[in-house]
Amino acid sequence: MNILALDFDGVLCDSSREVFVIAVDAYASLESGSALLERLRPLRDDALGGGVDFRSDDLYTVFTGLLPLGNRAEDFGVSLKAIEDETTIEDQESYDTFYREIGQKWLDSFHHAFYAARSRLREADTGAWLELHLPYPGFAAVLKRHRGCTAPAVATAKDARSVHLLLEHLGYGGVFDPGLILDKETGVKKTLHLEALRKRTGVDFDRITFVDDKVNHLVTVAALGVRPVLAGWGFNTPREHARARELGYAVATLDDATTVLFEGEIE
Repeated sequence: MNILALDFDGVLCDSSREVFVIAVDAYASLESGSALLERLRPLRDDALGGGVDFRSDDLYTVFTGLLPLGNRAEDFGVSLKAIEDETTIEDQESYDTFYREIGQKWLDSFHHAFYAARSRLREADTGAWLELHLPYPGFAAVLKRHRGCTAPAVATAKDARSVHLLLEHLGYGGVFDPGLILDKETGVKKTLHLEALRKRTGVDFDRITFVDDKVNHLVTVAALGVRPVLAGWGFNTPREHARARELGYAVATLDDATTVLFEGEIE
């Protein structure tokens, strides 16, 4: 048996709208006097209301361009701080340098504020929260067609309640065995998720393909011996596509996902 382990945000789910809304709410709770909020709040309200204008704003473009360089919830705050400070970040090295200049206390505070803001919105209006998330067209159908020969699994730092609600909402109902849905309780590192998958299934690492939309996550797990694939439809840019290819990782698109992920199996 082969395992196809998939990250959630940016692979199974387009959560860019939700991430932006929650990040602005968390930032406002910590930086209430920030002048940047005057520009962010109208964009946040447009996103929450189902609008599309926010996507063409320069602030949102810069924000999403920085997403591939982070790993955890606090990185959304780092991105907003970089925007407010007018710091130019072009690559992973410059991002990491800026990140280190921010105090750990603020990073921890934003991390907690982000999850608190998400929980408030999700519980106050679950329907509105769900509508902030979009499926990637056709991907659920691809997974369903190959479920008999390759077992799909979820490896995510997202909380279990959100994952299960969203899998149904996005059309993934029945795709994943409940025992192969590994959430944030498994650990913060993707290596822990993959090690847990190996123990649960008895499948060796060389028969596991791991799909993530962030190159830095792929670099971390590649040492285990899994096959790393970058989801080119997720939170990344040509900058990350080029880096992935330089490292020898496949870059999949929604158009060629069947070929890249299942190595040309006949549907």
